[in-house]
Amino acid sequence: MSIRDGKRLKLDEAPADRDGNHRPLPFASLRLLAGRFAAAVLGLRGDPDDEAWARTILTPAEHSLWTKLSSADRRHALVVARRLQRRLAPTAYGGDPLWPSAALMHDVGKAESDLSTLERIVATLASRAVSVAAARDWARSARGLKRRIGSYLIHGEVGARMIRVAGGREAIAAWTEVHQGYRGFENSGVPPLVVDALIHSDVG
Repeated sequence: MSIRDGKRLKLDEAPADRDGNHRPLPFASLRLLAGRFAAAVLGLRGDPDDEAWARTILTPAEHSLWTKLSSADRRHALVVARRLQRRLAPTAYGGDPLWPSAALMHDVGKAESDLSTLERIVATLASRAVSVAAARDWARSARGLKRRIGSYLIHGEVGARMIRVAGGREAIAAWTEVHQGYRGFENSGVPPLVVDALIHSDVG
């Protein structure tokens, strides 16, 4: 379901926030975002072996969505998934491919907004001032760049819908939906230890 194909995800059923003022990017520091920006500008790509590994742990439907991400976003996802693997290795969840799969898929909603690198800078600046409620409104009813920025700012919700529509695993959709931090992790069904490892793997 791509915006470029003239189709839009339904956002009308998005749950309301308690106060509508939570920010879409609570965990990402400017330093971290700058690093991702540099990777995008330099055209850094993921390791081919890691790309092949991603195919082995994702379902065909999930992998099809994942490959729609930009090369920079796929590279970030691979870094996060490998960090998660190392963090979970000594725990009861070590060796379970479900959670590295969730790490790979967590940003898949960004593919729907299809923002350029410069447009992402605009979106990142907007994220410091725009509420989740406003971002949902932009994604639902605005046009052009404003609509795509709105979709980017709620890419967790958008990605979860994409995964569910495609028939991906619910645990992966649940993490994708909450990973931006403005909804309760306790309702996701993801074990607390895994939540902590996923968050710290994402932010480095």
